[in-house]
Amino acid sequence: MATFDPYRKWLGLPPEEQPPNHYRLLGVGLFESDPDAISNAADRQMAHVRTFQCGENADLSQRILNELAAARVCLLDARKKAAYDDQLRRQLAPHQPTPVPPPLPAPPLPPPGVSGPPVAAPPVPPPVAENPNAFRTVFRSSYRTIRRKSPSWLASVIALAVVIVSLALLAWVLDGSDSEHRGRPATPQKRTDAGPGLPR
Repeated sequence: MATFDPYRKWLGLPPEEQPPNHYRLLGVGLFESDPDAISNAADRQMAHVRTFQCGENADLSQRILNELAAARVCLLDARKKAAYDDQLRRQLAPHQPTPVPPPLPAPPLPPPGVSGPPVAAPPVPPPVAENPNAFRTVFRSSYRTIRRKSPSWLASVIALAVVIVSLALLAWVLDGSDSEHRGRPATPQKRTDAGPGLPR
């Protein structure tokens, strides 16, 4: 036969809360400070447990009544209550979650004109080996890009401009040679007939 548990059967206290503290035994809130609330709760609990004094668990009933009376006396005496509360807080402290410390603030920035901590210089990239064909490759790629991006009408305009300039140069050269021929003096012809007074 299982062992009889008066705390659970009579007061509704589960095994993990046993042995109960004075506040839990009387059924009041933790660290209750109102004397009337404590006194009325003790009377209620003791009256309930007295109903089991005549049964087969009379000795357990008397033991619980003694614990209820001791809790009442302790919590209704201000000095005893203060000492008991300090002891209870120390007992409950390990079971309470550890408070998380607030994050540390960022270090303040140095005022203008004041140098801060030394900053490491950025790493120097390794020297790049010179490639003799690098310029040629860049030139070819740039020329191809320009050819790709140039519209077809631009090529037509350039070709037309070249034709016009060529025709203008040709006309200028031809015009210069004609003027050369026009400006040359004519060659004097020999006279065959003698003038008057000259021997023939």
